[in-house]
Amino acid sequence: MISSHLLPILLSAVLIWAGGLNLAGPDFIREEFAKWGYSDGLRMSVGLAEWAAAIALIVVPFRMLGCALAAIILLGVIVTFARDRSLMRLEYPLVLLAIDMMIAVQTLGLIS
Repeated sequence: MISSHLLPILLSAVLIWAGGLNLAGPDFIREEFAKWGYSDGLRMSVGLAEWAAAIALIVVPFRMLGCALAAIILLGVIVTFARDRSLMRLEYPLVLLAIDMMIAVQTLGLIS
């Protein structure tokens, strides 16, 4: 199935973009992290974790680790948006989490 190859690449691309944005730290990203009460160190850590998850998703023997790391990151985003009552922003991380779960299920061989 093509999605078994395409989904990890798609999710990796999103994580690389998001990680780069967090690491570059433009003003609007810094302002959001400050609004949420999060430090610049956490912003940088999230960016590095996003890059690590992206790399692990591409390297097949580490794909489950990438799925787990991506799930932790996405759950953090979901909790942050829910706490901030930014409910309209929940769609994107929820879709990414669903994609991540599909990759994990495929990697475990539960579906083909």
